[in-house]
Amino acid sequence: MNMRSITHSHVYAREKGASLYIVMIVVLMAILMAIWTVRTALFNEMLTSNDADYQRTFEAAQSMLEDAELDIRGIDPSGRQCGQQDYPDRVCRTHMAVHFDFDPSELSDILAYLDEFPTGCQFGICRKRNGAQDFWNDPQYLMQMTAPDVGARYGQFTGAHAGLAGNPILAERASAKNAAGLQGAWYWIEILPYASANLSLLSRFEGNTQMAVYAPDPQRPWIYRITALARGRQKGSEVVVQSILTLRSLE
Repeated sequence: MNMRSITHSHVYAREKGASLYIVMIVVLMAILMAIWTVRTALFNEMLTSNDADYQRTFEAAQSMLEDAELDIRGIDPSGRQCGQQDYPDRVCRTHMAVHFDFDPSELSDILAYLDEFPTGCQFGICRKRNGAQDFWNDPQYLMQMTAPDVGARYGQFTGAHAGLAGNPILAERASAKNAAGLQGAWYWIEILPYASANLSLLSRFEGNTQMAVYAPDPQRPWIYRITALARGRQKGSEVVVQSILTLRSLE
């Protein structure tokens, strides 16, 4: 073997070794690119899932407000008044101690009855809350408010079916997976006595015709504050919404 053949063999070996390194680098870059693509896809899927869960939770909270208004009005989901037919169980609050079809002479008795409970609420009807109004930010107090027979569940007093609403959050109840009953949605309705027009707080509005628009019926001088809370499927997904309903809107 001459010197030229030996030299060519060494050059070929070096070229072959360099090619191996290049191939390894290309493969490594391809693997890193694949990992990055997968991680990006998973991250986008997580964002989409979280956004979809929030939207579903928000819709559930809005549905709870609507269900609470039907409860107050004494109307079933079909639009029929509760007095037009008999309803099973607690639908339309038939024969229940706490209900909405009461007159001013009964208001003090109902509020006194609610005062007997630690939360001031029973079956979704509450007296005005004392202290901090955002009870949902107090985990311990919220546990009391979501206990059985304190808040109201979807359709519990209206007969609305969660399956027809198409939102699984509304159908959540205590189960094997949800033993404590801490998932789903609730509403609470506070009965708030309305201040009379001769109080100094309202005297400045005398002559303002808009006051009559928002004031309740003088024969039933109170308003309802509805608080609805829904918990989504994702951890930490929670929506709270509130609305005010006056009895004048029932006419």
